[in-house]
Amino acid sequence: MAQKQSVFAPLPPITCGALSTATMMYPVDLVRALKMSAASSGQAGSTMDLLRAFHATHGMKGFATQGVVPEMLRATYMRVLKFFLFPITHKAMFGKPETQGTGITKAIAAGVASLPEGFTIQPIEVAKIALQLDKEKKYNNNASAVIKDIMKTRGWTGLFIGYFGIQYRQTSWTAAYFASLKFWSDQSKTFIPADYKMCQNLAGGFAAGMFGAVFNTPGDVIRSSQQKMIMAEAPVKHPFSVGLCVSGVTSFMDMGKTIVAQKGVKGLYSGFGFKALHLGGSGALLAMLIPMFKNLFGVN
Repeated sequence: MAQKQSVFAPLPPITCGALSTATMMYPVDLVRALKMSAASSGQAGSTMDLLRAFHATHGMKGFATQGVVPEMLRATYMRVLKFFLFPITHKAMFGKPETQGTGITKAIAAGVASLPEGFTIQPIEVAKIALQLDKEKKYNNNASAVIKDIMKTRGWTGLFIGYFGIQYRQTSWTAAYFASLKFWSDQSKTFIPADYKMCQNLAGGFAAGMFGAVFNTPGDVIRSSQQKMIMAEAPVKHPFSVGLCVSGVTSFMDMGKTIVAQKGVKGLYSGFGFKALHLGGSGALLAMLIPMFKNLFGVN
């Protein structure tokens, strides 16, 4: 009889898969961030214009290094957390493993599992976007410098600028990805031979990742634009209050209305091509690498 494995046994293979994915997808994520943050500007320009401006400020090395530390931390941590907590949450909520769940139960469990993820990555997310948009090189590619500056000038609540959008982004993609992954993986089996299991996982994960991008892109566009606008203003310390939380939501909604007024609904999908590529690629790599690393580590 096989020995029962610890609930923490999947952590090493999940971490290896998440770190590998974050490393390979970072350049695409950088371009996606530039595209989305430009949504609130009437002079956003083309993708090539944004890339030229970024290159003029940070050089070719910036495409691989600017904001890379907070991105590696954020991306690896959030993927580890979601893939670790999802099966545990599904089992706790519905009394059965996720492999026996329906699309609805998977979506609900994944949404709940994403709550601690969104809250805890928020400060890293603020640091990342500040570095990627740091044209004056004020922070010298130092995430700690960003956080210290925000704490000094805006207080700890400043680290949660744009939180509503972050949580919406994490919850919508996580729910859509896990709810649809089996469906897309099954579809891949209709044209990929059974002997190519890794290719089936890759194709199914890519489709599920892109499917999730359809739901979370508007929230991410609004969130990045909202953060860019607020961080460009003179810093003000706001003590925590219910009113501050409400204002965060209303500010998010107002930014969405501004983008729609300027560019129409399509403005909410600014940078969608890169975002779909990023999340589709991430979903594909995770769906392929995590099972691969589990086999290497001997984890069921």
